[in-house]
Amino acid sequence: MTTSIIDELEVYGRAADMEKVLDQILSKSSSQGRDGVQIISVVGAGDPFDQKRVTKAILENVGKSSPDLSELDPLIRRIKETFSGMRFLLVLDDIWTEDDSKWKPFQYSLKDGAPGSVILVTTRSHKVATVVGSTDTHDLGMISHSDCWLIMQKMALAGKSGDLCKKVERIGQKIAEKCKGLPLAAKTMGSLLRFKDTVQQWQNVLNSEVWQLEEAAVDLFPHLYLSYNELSPELKRCFSYCAVWPKNSVINVEELIRLWMAQDYVHPGLRGERLELVGREYFNNLAMRSFFQELGKFGHQYGECVMHDIVHDFAQFLTKNECHTLDGIGRNSSSERPRHLTIMEEGTEEEMFSSPVVDFGRLRSFFAFCRIGTAVVPQNLFCSLKCVRTLTLSRCELAEIPTKIGRLIHLGHLVLSGNPFITMPEAICDLYYLETLDISLCDKLSCLPERIDDLVHLRHLENAATNELRQIPQGLGKLTSLCSLTWFIVRCNSDDLVILKDLNQLERLGIKIEGEVDFGSAELGKKVNMRKMYLLFSYGTHFIETPSCIETMQPPPNLEELRLDSYPRTQLPSWLVTKSHANNLTKLCIYKLRNISSLPALWKLSSLEVLVLEGPEKLECLGKEFFGVTKALHENSRDALDTLSDSESSFSAEAVAFPNLRELYFRHFQNWTNWEDLSEDDEEEMTG
Repeated sequence: MTTSIIDELEVYGRAADMEKVLDQILSKSSSQGRDGVQIISVVGAGDPFDQKRVTKAILENVGKSSPDLSELDPLIRRIKETFSGMRFLLVLDDIWTEDDSKWKPFQYSLKDGAPGSVILVTTRSHKVATVVGSTDTHDLGMISHSDCWLIMQKMALAGKSGDLCKKVERIGQKIAEKCKGLPLAAKTMGSLLRFKDTVQQWQNVLNSEVWQLEEAAVDLFPHLYLSYNELSPELKRCFSYCAVWPKNSVINVEELIRLWMAQDYVHPGLRGERLELVGREYFNNLAMRSFFQELGKFGHQYGECVMHDIVHDFAQFLTKNECHTLDGIGRNSSSERPRHLTIMEEGTEEEMFSSPVVDFGRLRSFFAFCRIGTAVVPQNLFCSLKCVRTLTLSRCELAEIPTKIGRLIHLGHLVLSGNPFITMPEAICDLYYLETLDISLCDKLSCLPERIDDLVHLRHLENAATNELRQIPQGLGKLTSLCSLTWFIVRCNSDDLVILKDLNQLERLGIKIEGEVDFGSAELGKKVNMRKMYLLFSYGTHFIETPSCIETMQPPPNLEELRLDSYPRTQLPSWLVTKSHANNLTKLCIYKLRNISSLPALWKLSSLEVLVLEGPEKLECLGKEFFGVTKALHENSRDALDTLSDSESSFSAEAVAFPNLRELYFRHFQNWTNWEDLSEDDEEEMTG
């Protein structure tokens, strides 16, 4: 429960937020001509939503007592009568219900308020902000370290001698940094430090993890439990599993979802959606509740997130009997019988892969992130991991994969990236339930197992930067569940691409092209699930002006991201700017444009959000056509418009160039000397 009676002198770090919300309220309430009630959401922290309690509280705050009304319906009717025609500002603090049916009665009862009325909602969940129909949303970000210290010292130093305050000030500032901008954490730590009367006691707090301090956990984690208890059992499992990641890790969202899948935490919905889409929905639900912070959707940070330190501490607190971490230098998170083991940093074989605490036969997850040359995986490890579902042995100097790996019959997620082995044993194909196989950066690997078609559940084959991998078994074409194939070499005048013919579940595909090939056999135009495609052209490719395979390709119809690397021709493929691709393509990266002297009308890609262009050595002038000022538009001639090609005439002459572009990169334009500017007439033509 909260109250509106506070000491404003004890509020730190929120002045800018207050001004922003106040501006929103005043701008909305002054909009007399606008219809309906404006709803502004402030996303921070929340409490459960009791409809009758909230309704009575609203009525009592406007002087309308309702002692005899115990049912919801008459209470809602009383609100409707009270607020009809009235201009009001209603603050609903700590709203936590995501049930649309519980919110709708309030929305209907208040919709007859006078123009300029505002409802201000505070919540921890972005989903709540969506459910209540917010017209504006203001996110409360983290406060500064100095503001955290102001909150802490107000409580921690109250009544203490000036001499002690000076001695502990620097320690206190470092503790404030550990709060990572979370006001609740600063307040909790301030309350804890109030009872610490020596420098050593303050130092002990600084040296401890927050979640290990039971006094802090009692006050801090109930607020996180509020969010956690609202989750479904599936989401609870997915969130708590994130304790396996080291603190401050940048988490790849796709990999996280695959780890959930390997642990059987992701189940298909009633509509039979793909597991990856269900997992993405799980992630979005957790992110909307602020359990994750997405780093960004664009550029190099695509699909990455982090967990706030306090949230990570909470996940560790929930799983302290299941997760165990070894770093090889004496520090570890203890667990009596862990199910998930993570090994970090360097150490001897005994330190890295032996622990009296760990029962390896009980483990469901085993992660080893080693530095090159620091550890050698013992052979008996593969005999010990009887129940493991996730196995990561990244950069562990594995020169050979033992055949005993085939005994890990429950394995769903296998990462062997960055190891120097040359071949893979056929026994790896006995892993019937394997969904993800990551062999990226295994630069000595020469071939895949011949029996690869036995991996009938394989969904993701991550093999980027396996430059020696030139023999692809025909059985790969039978893996019809495959969604990701990151490296596929196509040799000149070969039938290699026919392997892709029936892989219609592919979402992401990378192809290295070594000469003239027949893309028709791959039937890419039928791959409706394909979203990302990477085409790398070998430097020795000699089809600069001949009718090229890339020009005759039928690209996937729903492609969203396309990357062309070392593109050899003098013109980009004509299908790139056809109407179908203009409506779907959001990211286009074209690298090492050695022979192109002019860029086409990329403005037609109306959905494009990210555009990266690199290295057109022969380009000297970027013309107006890049922005859509064609000769026909410039001359304002209907006859000229009629002469445009079909692909050009399918676009409106009044279309706005790059309406959704958010990031634009020009790199290594060595000879670019002129950017043809737009005249006033051009700009009028472009904007219609």
